[in-house]
Amino acid sequence: MTSSCNATAPIDIPTKTAINPIAMKFNCVYDSNLCSGAALTIAPNLSHASINCNASNSSAITFSGIKYMPTEIRIYAPSLHTYNGATAAAEMLIVHSPNGTNNSNNSNTNDNANTGLIVSIPIQITSSSANSDLTAIVKAMNSISASTIALNASAPINDNINVNSFIPAKPYYVYYGTLPYDSCGGNYYYAVFTDPIYARGALSNLSASNIATVPQSMKTNLQKSKTGPVTGVDSGSAEEYVLFQVVGNEDESCDASNDANADLNANADSNNNAKDIGINVICGILIAIAVMGIAWLFRKWNGGGASAAPNAAPSTAPNAAPSAAPSAPNASAT
Repeated sequence: MTSSCNATAPIDIPTKTAINPIAMKFNCVYDSNLCSGAALTIAPNLSHASINCNASNSSAITFSGIKYMPTEIRIYAPSLHTYNGATAAAEMLIVHSPNGTNNSNNSNTNDNANTGLIVSIPIQITSSSANSDLTAIVKAMNSISASTIALNASAPINDNINVNSFIPAKPYYVYYGTLPYDSCGGNYYYAVFTDPIYARGALSNLSASNIATVPQSMKTNLQKSKTGPVTGVDSGSAEEYVLFQVVGNEDESCDASNDANADLNANADSNNNAKDIGINVICGILIAIAVMGIAWLFRKWNGGGASAAPNAAPSTAPNAAPSAAPSAPNASAT
């Protein structure tokens, strides 16, 4: 596939490669009536399906400290992003503008206040358990006849669609780029999920868009969140961080390491002191036993010496006298 404009999106998402992590807060809570009364429209070239969001919705979307308003939902088949070089069956793009303004033509600004947001979710087709809201959209899409799109390209969505059910409570990839279609202009943050949502029924009315992935540039700044967003399904809290903040500053890591080493050293000193006390007690006991043993041996030895003296006298005296007497005559004869 080839790109027809100088877009800096979509890109390939390298899920098997280590990506610089970020910690940030992403509030992604959509109004349950976001698509209320909306119709689904298929593009004349069958490249995508589109749903215009209810302009009066009260969605609470905050990303990079900027409040956003969802303006459009698009579905492409196959996906625009690739994942380790492979496409998904389809991809949903939820396009947001800051304060609900149109950002598609603001191609010459780097002001974050004018930076849009595109939330991307891969779609897979299944014959078993599927997302009921997504399946309702697919049903409306397939109700349009491809042969008569020039006359009637729209169909109502007859079910209540809760867009919150499309957002995985999982980590996502973040990068910076332009629109991948139309003018290829504007500046957008991309929040790209890699955990798919499932639909039942083939996307029979869509054709490949021929929008190709592009190489990453210095401005892409691909990173990955550590946690999932706060969603309308699970509206738990999350800590606030600055977008693209690297987790684990080197100085902070060193300080944390030093603190940890200090704790380890303190524990080691405490353990060594306990060991010294134990050794001293054991040594004291052994010395006491040794002293008692020596004293017992000394008493026993003294008692044994007193009883041996009477036996020594009778055994040596009688024998010594006879041997000394005969030697005298031999000496005088010489």
